[in-house]
Amino acid sequence: MNPNEICNLKCLNEKNIRIEDIINKAKLSNAEEIVLPYKLNGYYLCYAPVGNYTNDPFVIISGKTTSGDSSDLFRNYIYENKPLYDACMMSIYSNMKNRLFNYLNEIKLFDYLKRISNYWRSENFFDKWNKIFTTKIDSLNSGIQITQAFNCAILNNEKSERSSQPLKKIFGILQKDIGCMFEHFNISDNLKLIIFLDTPGNNNSFHQINFWNEYFKNRVNKNVRIISITHPSSQNSQIYNNLDNLEEIKNYKIKNAIKLLENAKSAIQELSRSIYE
Repeated sequence: MNPNEICNLKCLNEKNIRIEDIINKAKLSNAEEIVLPYKLNGYYLCYAPVGNYTNDPFVIISGKTTSGDSSDLFRNYIYENKPLYDACMMSIYSNMKNRLFNYLNEIKLFDYLKRISNYWRSENFFDKWNKIFTTKIDSLNSGIQITQAFNCAILNNEKSERSSQPLKKIFGILQKDIGCMFEHFNISDNLKLIIFLDTPGNNNSFHQINFWNEYFKNRVNKNVRIISITHPSSQNSQIYNNLDNLEEIKNYKIKNAIKLLENAKSAIQELSRSIYE
């Protein structure tokens, strides 16, 4: 795969800059990050289009933007001369894969997929899940596209806050200047569900589902369910460790986390019922 098949890099095309040149320059200098020449007050962009790129997914699972940790993993794999697809596939979600699996298993996503996809007809969902991140053929056949709303890392200039969540207005600026938001989603007639990994608090931060509804509400048909679930970051570990008894936890995030969980379960139940209609 070439870079344009994974990320259209509009921010570079207008400047006649090739991503291959940026990668080679970063390799020669042993740079810590593959930084893009785009100026953004307080933040900078790193080329790290992590995820997989199955062509005909039933489900899209999307974070907000590549984290610093995932960006570092991607950089390391590129410097080790891994194929581009492998570097993207192996670096997404870094240490969050297990937590995310537990949530998706809790809402019965894999039981639903087992009914509509040969890939998931297995007694070991966890093994099939892990192979999405390690084996290209499994990644392409899984029926799940795992990606980000914005396909590069948006990192803070402050080293101590490098991976802090970008401000809501930053996503708006990037959409206005570059227009890359959600552009790499592989939307087909088979798509049944889009899952956004979001902050559990109902606050004024960037919520992908709201952004999607504002900019892209006509992109998919009405039969595609679009939901948010709690992001599997370490700061939400208390939620992920207690998915079966959230009501017993005393935490300001819990009320909305419960709402997101129940809504996700309901969406999967409805999709499961629709198979027989």
